[in-house]
Amino acid sequence: MTDRAPAGRLLASTRRRLAVMTLLLIGALVLAIGAATAFIATRALDQDVDRALEQAAIAESQRLAGELPTASEGDERPPGDSDTFFLILGPSGGVVSNQSGVPRQGLPDVAAVAAARATGRDLRTVQDGAVPIRLLTLPIGDAAAPVGWLEAGFVLTAHERQSRTLILAVTLVGLVGLAGAALVTLFVTGRALVPIRAAFATERRFVADASHEIRTPAAIIRASAEVLEREGLVVEEGRPLVADIVAESDRLGGLVDDLLALAASERGSLVIERRPIDLAAIARDTVRRAGPLAAERGIELVGPPEDGTVLHVVGDPDRLVQLLLVLVDNASRHSPPGGRVTVTAGPGGGRTAAVSVDDRGPGVPAEAREAIFEPFARLPGSRTRADAGSGLGLAIARRLAELHDGTLAATEAPGGGARFVLTLPAGRSGAAGAAGAGPAAATTDGLPSAGTPSTGARPAKTG
Repeated sequence: MTDRAPAGRLLASTRRRLAVMTLLLIGALVLAIGAATAFIATRALDQDVDRALEQAAIAESQRLAGELPTASEGDERPPGDSDTFFLILGPSGGVVSNQSGVPRQGLPDVAAVAAARATGRDLRTVQDGAVPIRLLTLPIGDAAAPVGWLEAGFVLTAHERQSRTLILAVTLVGLVGLAGAALVTLFVTGRALVPIRAAFATERRFVADASHEIRTPAAIIRASAEVLEREGLVVEEGRPLVADIVAESDRLGGLVDDLLALAASERGSLVIERRPIDLAAIARDTVRRAGPLAAERGIELVGPPEDGTVLHVVGDPDRLVQLLLVLVDNASRHSPPGGRVTVTAGPGGGRTAAVSVDDRGPGVPAEAREAIFEPFARLPGSRTRADAGSGLGLAIARRLAELHDGTLAATEAPGGGARFVLTLPAGRSGAAGAAGAGPAAATTDGLPSAGTPSTGARPAKTG
């Protein structure tokens, strides 16, 4: 099974969802732990600064012994990264002493003095020019009637550098942890899906084996019914029952063929014979083959005109006819009696060629335009007997398009109804398919070749 097969896509999508959900949870946990660690660590650094600043201010206040010193100014010098300095202010907030020689671009802080006068002390972070400073303002002398004010400052340059380094370290550790978690998640989710992959493989083998076993009894039932009718061994009243047996045997045979085709495509053993072909001619041939069945259903089938259009592609003509027959059959099933199915062919976007099949049925809801390509998918209201089908045709058609390096998509037809568009690379050869190049054999793991009536001339059941 390749990753482009329905089961492979489902498993890949499931693994991605599991991995993303797990990583989101781990990421949220790492983010929470990292944020908490950074907050606690930086908070501890801030508290250390405040504690050291307060001890220095108390020591300086005790040295002053409640008196203002004589006015003095030290030589101005830029403060160091973690210097502690003192400014002694008079009762009105003017500088009395600046022995540390701080340039005082933003000091003294008048707002800090006003706050200390109101509350007895003030602690805040200020900017002295471009230098961040932690500033503690205390009264000198009696707190009720201070003789002046002491502003003790601690330069936070080194402190902020340490805080940034700490946050960067926590971030790097978190990223490394996330990368490791991603690797572990991919490994674990891959291991977790091993039993599911085995279950899918067992299911595919069962479907293929059961289909092989059912094919022979279905053929015998059909042949026996035909003999009964041909030899006149059935009374007149029983002939409709014999006709029903033949019809249902044909339907059972079609379902078996579709199951085998889907199993072969998922197993990667569906052989694609690639050669240069005209996609427009393939479309016209499909319309010719499907014409009698469409007419029997009362559907007008309109194909590409014979206007000399040539669409060069590289592919398997039998498999492409099989693919387009699925689309035409699906369109005719969902068209009202007397409706029209239109097949057009022309250049696509870029270096591509495209074939579109339009019907005038109810269309495909936007939310279901991908789901209908899954095996056994049907739209609501399509389960009547007139719409009966295996629900495998569109899944097989999508797989055949992918094996040709193309795409198959559903959209809305311009006049209402559904439009299915097959797009193939124009005039470009590619890989020879899931199992390599080579001529299509008469059977592929028991699968009839696309040229036989069961999968080529017979429109595939789609539902």
